[in-house]
Amino acid sequence: MDELITVIINAYNAEKYIQKCLDSIVNQTYKNLEIIIVNDGSTDKTLEICQSYKDKRIRIINTENQGLSLSRNTGLDNSNGEYYYFVDADDFVELDVIEYLYKLIKKYDRRIAMCENLKIYDYNFKKVEVKEEITIKDDKEMIARIMYDIGMSGTTWNKLYHKSIFETLRFENRIVNDIVVTYKCYIDAGEVIFSNQCKYYYLKHPDSILGRSVRERQIDMYKASLERYYYIKNIYPDFIDNDIGMLLMIFHRYRVDYAKMGDFFESAKMKEKYNEIFSLKKVLNCRVSRRMKIKLILFRINPKIYSIGKKVYYNVIMNINKIGPR
Repeated sequence: MDELITVIINAYNAEKYIQKCLDSIVNQTYKNLEIIIVNDGSTDKTLEICQSYKDKRIRIINTENQGLSLSRNTGLDNSNGEYYYFVDADDFVELDVIEYLYKLIKKYDRRIAMCENLKIYDYNFKKVEVKEEITIKDDKEMIARIMYDIGMSGTTWNKLYHKSIFETLRFENRIVNDIVVTYKCYIDAGEVIFSNQCKYYYLKHPDSILGRSVRERQIDMYKASLERYYYIKNIYPDFIDNDIGMLLMIFHRYRVDYAKMGDFFESAKMKEKYNEIFSLKKVLNCRVSRRMKIKLILFRINPKIYSIGKKVYYNVIMNINKIGPR
């Protein structure tokens, strides 16, 4: 018999989307599933929709609203499967995704398998088929993908995990979620099976905007990133992508949010941390674009110089566009 796989779905006020999600799970080609729906204090018809499914594999756990992290922990703590698969209630998957990832794990004898995903904004979309390519990526390459924001490698969903990965690991009760967990999963696993086949659909919609303020989220994002930086540094002290990832994190916070967040940036001494980590040799040899390397170098010299340079650059581009080709 195929091993039991636990699907964990966190649901909070997802009445508009959860039927699409559940239909894609209950109709999976892999049948030996335990489907745990954590109803996180929903006040709409989410629970009613979940209860309408008469599938014996479904188990609904009702809780007071505790947030995504603790809801996922509730799912983990009540699971019986040999493997775990996380799905957000407003997303959906291909009907063969679990069978597909399970076969990859068995074929290549690894503990995590993942595939590509597609960000969509409604259900009217077109998927582009590509020839299958399977690669084995080590933990450093997967961490680098997180640092450079490649393919949503930092998310918890869209991956099949052996239960041993979460034997002692749990989600933290904080604003950001995946950023503090996924890289630890990769380090524990050592290697990850990666498929270029798209089988997970991430629905971006107005309801998916999180309730916490931008300020709260950005503060927690920086703190979590700094914790991640030191955690990885302790294991891989010479890992350049870890350093570059932290530089990018600080750079983007300043670039986007300084007007609102300047007081926190100064109190957290983020620019001092940037200068401490910065190395011209590392930046010149890292995998970011030439334009980004220039930005990182200018920011190191002086954030104000960078800001002025950016304004001049965009003014030049705008004037060129107005003049047009001659």
